[in-house]
Amino acid sequence: MIAHTTTGNGFRRPVSPTEWSYLAAARLGELMVIQLVVEGDGDLDARALAGAVARASRACPGSRVVRRGRTWSDGGVPAGVVVVDAPAFDRAALTGLPELTGHLAQDGDRPACEVLLLTGEPCTVVFRAAHAVMDLKGLRTWAAEVFRALRDEPAQEAADPLTDHRLLAALGRSGRRPRLGLDQRSPLGGPAGPVAVWRRRTVPGRAPAAAARVSAALAGAVGAPARIMVPVDLRRHVRAASATANLTLPVFLDVPPGQDPDTVHRRLLDALAERRELATGTEAALARLPLPAAAALVRASRAAELARHRHLASAIVSHAGRLDPAEFSTDAFTATTAYALPVHAPLVPFSVVLLELPGHTELVVSARGAADVGERCDALIDRIAEALTTDEPAVFPGELQRSAAERLLAPGPEGLPPLDTTVVQLFRAQAARSPQAPAVTGDAAHWSYDELDRRSDAVCAALLARGVRRGEVVGVLADRTAYGLAGVWGVLKAGAAFLPVDVRNPARRVAELLDDARARFCLAEAAWTALAEDFDGTSLPLERTADGMPDEQEREAVAAAAPGPDDLAYVIYTSGSTGRPKGVQVEHRSLVNAVGWLAPLMRCDERTRAAYSFSPGFDLSLMQIFPPLLHGGAVVPVPGELDHLKLRDMYAGRLANTLSLTPTHLGLAARLGIRPAGIRALQLGGENLTAATARRAREDFGPDCLIVNAYGPTEATLACTVAVVEDGITRGSAPIGVPVHRTGVSVLDDRRREVPDGRPGELYVTGAQLARGYLGRPDLTAERFVLLPDGRRAYRTGDLVLRLPDGQLEYAGRVDDQVKIRGHRVEPAEVETALTGLAGIAQAAVVARGRTEDVRALCAFVVLARGVTAASFDEAAVRAELARTLPPHLVPTVVRVLPALPETASGKTDRKALPDPFGAATAPEGPEGPGEDRRVAAATARIWSRVLRCEAATLDDSSDFHALGGDSLAVLEMLSALGEELLGGHLPGGSAERRLLDRLGPLSGGLTLGRVVTAVDAVRSEA
Repeated sequence: MIAHTTTGNGFRRPVSPTEWSYLAAARLGELMVIQLVVEGDGDLDARALAGAVARASRACPGSRVVRRGRTWSDGGVPAGVVVVDAPAFDRAALTGLPELTGHLAQDGDRPACEVLLLTGEPCTVVFRAAHAVMDLKGLRTWAAEVFRALRDEPAQEAADPLTDHRLLAALGRSGRRPRLGLDQRSPLGGPAGPVAVWRRRTVPGRAPAAAARVSAALAGAVGAPARIMVPVDLRRHVRAASATANLTLPVFLDVPPGQDPDTVHRRLLDALAERRELATGTEAALARLPLPAAAALVRASRAAELARHRHLASAIVSHAGRLDPAEFSTDAFTATTAYALPVHAPLVPFSVVLLELPGHTELVVSARGAADVGERCDALIDRIAEALTTDEPAVFPGELQRSAAERLLAPGPEGLPPLDTTVVQLFRAQAARSPQAPAVTGDAAHWSYDELDRRSDAVCAALLARGVRRGEVVGVLADRTAYGLAGVWGVLKAGAAFLPVDVRNPARRVAELLDDARARFCLAEAAWTALAEDFDGTSLPLERTADGMPDEQEREAVAAAAPGPDDLAYVIYTSGSTGRPKGVQVEHRSLVNAVGWLAPLMRCDERTRAAYSFSPGFDLSLMQIFPPLLHGGAVVPVPGELDHLKLRDMYAGRLANTLSLTPTHLGLAARLGIRPAGIRALQLGGENLTAATARRAREDFGPDCLIVNAYGPTEATLACTVAVVEDGITRGSAPIGVPVHRTGVSVLDDRRREVPDGRPGELYVTGAQLARGYLGRPDLTAERFVLLPDGRRAYRTGDLVLRLPDGQLEYAGRVDDQVKIRGHRVEPAEVETALTGLAGIAQAAVVARGRTEDVRALCAFVVLARGVTAASFDEAAVRAELARTLPPHLVPTVVRVLPALPETASGKTDRKALPDPFGAATAPEGPEGPGEDRRVAAATARIWSRVLRCEAATLDDSSDFHALGGDSLAVLEMLSALGEELLGGHLPGGSAERRLLDRLGPLSGGLTLGRVVTAVDAVRSEA
């Protein structure tokens, strides 16, 4: 043994009631020892390891405590390092190493911890601690600190003297645990006995809801209701605490045989939400006894257990979380795996510990029974391993979520479609099943599935006749219309990839996107052909093309042109950090997978009427198109600007019963007092969903509406994680959920190591939904699509997330400067490049600022070139020039001149130090004017003041709404207020607001206060 001696540091904490019960069991000879085994390649030097243990003990004094009565005190002696020759060690049966069954000191001067260093290959180190001193999380903390010392990294102190008893007192108990007796059967079957064994299995991958799967498998083995004891780490309630003590208490689940893992998982989440682990148990009464008396009571219970063949619980199922091997590696030693050995609990016959690592899960069980317990244990652990590898659905709590998960598992068209199919095959099959059912419906068009199928065939035939090749990109320049949908399906049927082009883009931007995509053809609606004038390729009239009638030869060509699963389905452009947009390429198999899991979470069936309201150039618009049309539902186009009247109409459920919105639109509707009716399903995405907005949505839409919060970058095909929005959200943001089917996520630090649960890290996405890459940008593709250490291809999202105790993810910000405006991804560098390309601007910085509590606006700050004065700077002209090249969401709401951009100490632009261009609002009388005109102008000014948070006293007839910070959503809010406060008494319903919109004409520029007042007066006079 190699040991080092130091002096104690005064660390003390009381022995908790839980620990007293462990001391009582150990007094009877029970092996109450927690053990963590780390295996790897390379070598560990014994003396270096001993030195690291000594240094780590200063940061983790709990590793060297000794008992003095009912107090743990720092004895000053670190755990010893024992070098063991282990040629007979069986790493599956965990036999042949008697040191694993050695007891650790409970009293005296020796610490109740030690480290074993096993010679041979693989190099193995075992960290051991008396369970009366540490729980498994505490043991992992100490072990990680030892390796941190081996790497000469700064210590991370874990010296909090917190105990579970103190924590219960601080948090408040949630009542008493259910009355427990010796009435539970063993999942091993056969007679009980004193023989104890361990068994280990390594399972590939990571299974969602692993603890629930294991619990369901054990209940099936018992063949009767099984009481499953699930330890819960109390640190989830005090994230700032760093302690190695026993901070784990159980919840109990009574699981009947045959109960599915979804239901078990839902019940476990309910128990965690209700904080049932914070309950008082019998250990408090046991702790009042002297240790010999407590041990005698445990002995009597143990004897009764053996005599009756009944137990306190059928099994303990402990999920030890995720472990990053890099935390347990050095320059000379690379950890490859780690696993934990559960204690041989005296009154529970079977214990399971799960530990997840990148690419695999370690499963270790402890079993008690008669002489043949090893054979029975082998059969049972095989059953558990099978349960962990069976393909199960993602699990969501709640009845609607459970229904969705069941549908995802269902065979046939309601289950997940195979990845060797395409959306074209699925659409043709649906059109054949329900040819006369409505596919597109609304105020402007009513097309059946048969009509949409025929018109898209006509588009496909026209493209093929012009020589469109498989995999090439074809532009679709159309609004949200039936003809636009025919264009999309026609391109797909031709084996090509569609590029949706937003008609709100300026002509120069349209030409740049089509040119970058190397598109030879663009389908253009008649209303927007002028936007394609700068396009060098061939522009095809969409309506005339879709109205064509293919001949027999063309129909044969259409049938033969069907794409394959590896073919490109679409390209969508997003803002680029290099100053130019980048085209994301998505294949059919990725789109098919997304549509498959989305459909039940949108409640897609023949009754679905999904509002098509997002910009076609925004990838979430595809969520509104494909799932409904592949499951018998209809799409309800909402063309033109999404003003407050259209938003109110969507909420009314008159035509659509399924909505997809950004949280910004949701907040706007709430501020405008718009209340939903008859909405079956609501999908939220594109932005961070605050808890307040989620709670309001849950209340407004009612219990019959399925609300989901979907997260995912364009590079991960529509969405890659999803959470169902329920009541009871207490954190600042609603969770973004868990990974969807055939998709994985990793939360990594800047060295691509897994971060602990509860800590922020960058989100990496893997699986079937990853895009092919960026069109024509191999350098950028290589930078963002990377290989993880286990060989999986992953996309670096740049989003910071943290994993919550229930396994869901929560958004926590960005690792870069990217921002979201109304759901659109905005790279400030692209806007800054456009600004500095204008004459007279030398520098620019672009950030998002809160125009209101819920709405963020894009704000630009510029430094003028030498010789240009602030007095000559024309903000409106700058914004107009930007609007010639950038889409609306990239045009800053405000552009402010600064003498210099603030800088950090390293010389970079300090974006946090840029000023807030939106000041607090006041509401004085407003512009002067005679009589009634003055009253209308003053009321309009007050509305502007309230919406824009500007001072009404500074407004006059020439004040420009956009120049003052108003974006499109602010315009809607302003017009709604005008309709209610100035026009509501003159015209019925919403007709006054509609007439006001007609009077104002285009709202994108020149929206002055005088123009608005004139329009209001005109509508009033018409009444």
